[in-house]
Amino acid sequence: MRPVQTWQLVLAAALVAAVLTTPAGAQLQTGSLFGTVVSDQGDPLPGVTVTLSGVGAPQVQTSDGQGRFRFPGLAPGAYRLASDLDGYSPVEVNDLTIGVGRNTEIQVTLSPAVRETVTVEGDQTPILDERRFSSGTTYTHEELEKVPTARDPWALLRTTPGVLLDRINVGGNYSGTQAMIVGPGAQPTQTVWSLDGMVVTDMSAVGTPAGYFDFDAFEEVQVTTGGNDASIATGGVVLNMVTRRGTDRWRGSAHLYYSDSGLRSGLDFDESELAQPGPWNRNRSQPSFKQGNRIVKVEDYGLELGGPLVRDHLWIWGSYSVPQVNLLTISDYRDDTNLEAGNLKLNAQLSRSNSATLFFWQDEKEKHGVGAGPLNPPETTWDQSRFGPRPTSTKLEDSHIFSPRVYASAFIAQTNGGFRLTPGGGDHITFLDDASVWHNNNFAYQSERPHKQVRGEASVFFDTRGLSHELRFSAGYRQVDLQSSTRWPGGGWEFSDGSLLLSRSSKIDLRGEYTEAFIQDTLTSGRLTVNAGVRYDRQGGRNRPVTVEANPVAPDLLPAASWEGGDVGFEWENIVPRLGATWALTEDRKTLLRASYSRYADQLDTDTGAFLSPFYTPQYLYFYTTNNGGPVLTRDEILDEFAGASGGINPFTGETLISDGIDPNLSAPLTDEVLLGLERALRPDFVVGLRATWRRDTDILDQELLVFDDANPRSPKNLQSIGRLHRRDDYVPAGTTQATAPDGRTYTVTYWTLKPGVTSRGGHFLRNGDREREYRGLILTFDKRLSNRWMLRGNATLSDWKWKIPDSAIEDPTNLSNGGVVDDSDVVVRGGGRFQNVFTGSPWSYAITGLYQIAPQRRWGFDVAGILTGREGYPVLYSQRVLRTSVGAGLVNVPLTSDVGAYRYPDVHVLDLRVAKEFPLLRDGAGLTLSLDCFNALNSAYVLQRQSLLGQTNSDFVLEVLGTRILRLGARLSLR
Repeated sequence: MRPVQTWQLVLAAALVAAVLTTPAGAQLQTGSLFGTVVSDQGDPLPGVTVTLSGVGAPQVQTSDGQGRFRFPGLAPGAYRLASDLDGYSPVEVNDLTIGVGRNTEIQVTLSPAVRETVTVEGDQTPILDERRFSSGTTYTHEELEKVPTARDPWALLRTTPGVLLDRINVGGNYSGTQAMIVGPGAQPTQTVWSLDGMVVTDMSAVGTPAGYFDFDAFEEVQVTTGGNDASIATGGVVLNMVTRRGTDRWRGSAHLYYSDSGLRSGLDFDESELAQPGPWNRNRSQPSFKQGNRIVKVEDYGLELGGPLVRDHLWIWGSYSVPQVNLLTISDYRDDTNLEAGNLKLNAQLSRSNSATLFFWQDEKEKHGVGAGPLNPPETTWDQSRFGPRPTSTKLEDSHIFSPRVYASAFIAQTNGGFRLTPGGGDHITFLDDASVWHNNNFAYQSERPHKQVRGEASVFFDTRGLSHELRFSAGYRQVDLQSSTRWPGGGWEFSDGSLLLSRSSKIDLRGEYTEAFIQDTLTSGRLTVNAGVRYDRQGGRNRPVTVEANPVAPDLLPAASWEGGDVGFEWENIVPRLGATWALTEDRKTLLRASYSRYADQLDTDTGAFLSPFYTPQYLYFYTTNNGGPVLTRDEILDEFAGASGGINPFTGETLISDGIDPNLSAPLTDEVLLGLERALRPDFVVGLRATWRRDTDILDQELLVFDDANPRSPKNLQSIGRLHRRDDYVPAGTTQATAPDGRTYTVTYWTLKPGVTSRGGHFLRNGDREREYRGLILTFDKRLSNRWMLRGNATLSDWKWKIPDSAIEDPTNLSNGGVVDDSDVVVRGGGRFQNVFTGSPWSYAITGLYQIAPQRRWGFDVAGILTGREGYPVLYSQRVLRTSVGAGLVNVPLTSDVGAYRYPDVHVLDLRVAKEFPLLRDGAGLTLSLDCFNALNSAYVLQRQSLLGQTNSDFVLEVLGTRILRLGARLSLR
């Protein structure tokens, strides 16, 4: 092709991409096949007819002057490749597997026509991908079906290299909850979720998806943890889930999995692990308990089916599943979850070069007993249900192959997230006792979270002076809305000392807007492959006007209030580079050396976007009450003595008061990442690798306290401003408190307060700080795909994650439990929900997954599989509670020591096993598979969570132990 023609194609593709738009982070849902046809003498063969069939309509190409051919944008699955040229024997490659985001490269050798068609098995094609620069793991449909998992995406993540979770799902006891995900040097807020190319990340709970999924709907799940190209916005864990689709052959399955208490082992718990009496818990012993959080019943049934409506032109596929999880917590409180998830997909081949997809995803969740545990009795838990329009997601996509050198696709989609939390206490007021146990009630919450997205992308293949190029363009837009409210039924909440927080609801109405574009080129020349790209992101939004209702008990003290809204106060705009290189060290291309540098900008969540709203959180007036924890608060039980107010309230009028500020030049936090890796193919289907990772997070968002040089921060003069930023010289030691840890060691806990004459009403200023996080990791991986009756995949991780904090970055020296104050201390991530006492952080971890098919050709043959995972125990951050009213923080928890690893839970090793037997029913591939899974096969009873706040009657009490061994019965009817 002449250069002018090449760049005309480039320009045309750029124009196509420029008029289309995409969400923040274009996620792959296809793979590509690259190949070369050569003679038996090694010479390239042009003009070879290459036909690819399998998933979708057959595709035909002709090899070019260098004998090359390519099939981009292929749905994952098994294919058959046929090559034909006059004078040569035809060659067929069977069972050629295409994976999501994977570039499969093959060489086809044609010999003179002296024999009939030559057949080659696809499992001999190499799994090394010279064009791939990201790190992570791909889980195929076959693996998802054949290895023992709890059947949700979070359960898969525990076998992904370097990934840690705040909970361990044993046989489904935490299915229906969303775990906190910590990647190698990546915060949970950097996690991205994608379903069939749509970004379904919930930007109001950033790092989690907008719903739940049918596990049997997945064709593949690709998890990346670093080295992402320009199509991915953040540097966190990226889950790219691709659902199945109809083909020219009807295929499907129906499944039933079942566990109950009769299949569960008893608790083998060493009672010496129970909290012992001492000064740390007011000399209280922890009573024995029956078991930890345990399964009463888990039932999961559903089906999926797909096939042709019009052969080679129109296909349909759908799935539906109903997982139900019934538990009892360590305190014998009920925790029940009912899920439903369904998918419907239509694929159409509109012409030889154009195809379209219409996709629907719907999920429902009803949960009773959300948050149940030793600190939350039933009346303080929630019932959760969907809130907002249905279905969850709808997507329309079109793809067009303009020529073997130009491929483009575009889609438009809408996702409707949202849910409601209804507390069990009705209109009662919430009460928190001196053991941090909740009573009477809890807050009520509801939220609608719709977002729309549209995306376009084009790929152009061309050559320049010995270089082969794959140039990709993309551009796009996503609109994310949040309408939410939080209220405390009964008027607020009170404490055991008689103090009362009289509340006014929070309400947010925010629209976030995300625009992005990227361009990247994958260049190949000989044994060198280079990926160079640049990415542009703009993130911002606007808060719309809101009105909140008056306090239901004392509307005279807290009347209804309004806020006119406004823009979020800043706009994030970033241009970041991505660069990677792969060098094949040997001519046989079995050893690859990889290196990459990436810069990532964090994704803007709605919490940050709504920071300036005075109704971002509930507003409070502080009083004392004579109610003494009774379920109903009346107006006459509120004492006249005014004790303070949260920053968003004018105490003289009860109206809205702006107390927070934001830097108009606020920028997105950045992550710089360097990866170095070495991979070796011991066999075409067996690869081992070693990867080193370095990361540094900068421009981390800090909320700095706003203060006044006045004894009264609410004087008429001070009510007209938000104050000034605090400084190091504003603080003086407030004193010390002595604390004794459960091992008998004593500590002196120092905390700080504002000096006399400097006060605060609790407002904060959001800006980029000078603190940094630095991560170093080393990961060993091995991957043997399923062939010759066995598969094996595993990894081992060593890591070191530290805070890097200059002295100038610490104004308030008080070390709080979330860390980030003491230089060179370990970075840990606090768990979510009822896992507030879990601080995720392990210097080492490992995972091994294996499958072996025993005598598959015999009638009695069966499969055995297992997963073994392990990690160092997470830190136990024992802390002491102190009162810091001068800084507007009230009660805060200060750790006994800045040495995060001073106390740790025991190391955790969990073994899950599976045995399965398939009984053929029909000659065309139908069969019935019966399986038995055994989770926590060693019946280990590790302590996973304690009450780490000392000085209470339940301090050091065990709050969670690993779920006991449980069996799961399974049956699957398959049509293949």
